[in-house]
Amino acid sequence: MKLKTLKNVKEDMDNCAIELYGNKRLIVLDCKCVVDYSQDHIVLNLGELNLKISGKNLVADSFVYGQTDINGEITSLEFV
Repeated sequence: MKLKTLKNVKEDMDNCAIELYGNKRLIVLDCKCVVDYSQDHIVLNLGELNLKISGKNLVADSFVYGQTDINGEITSLEFV
């Protein structure tokens, strides 16, 4: 999927919210599922889009009721 504007991202994410606390903690609300998981990257499905979190020593501490809490050294976020 090719994104042209931020408006497209907003429409494709439905009711998702992303909270980033420095480069150590990320909370994603209304995540549908975990697509891929390793210590170097985690891919989350947000509906029409996937969010790829890259970094070091990444750990998904919780996945409850669509809320995902990720900790580690986060180096980048990318919609894929």
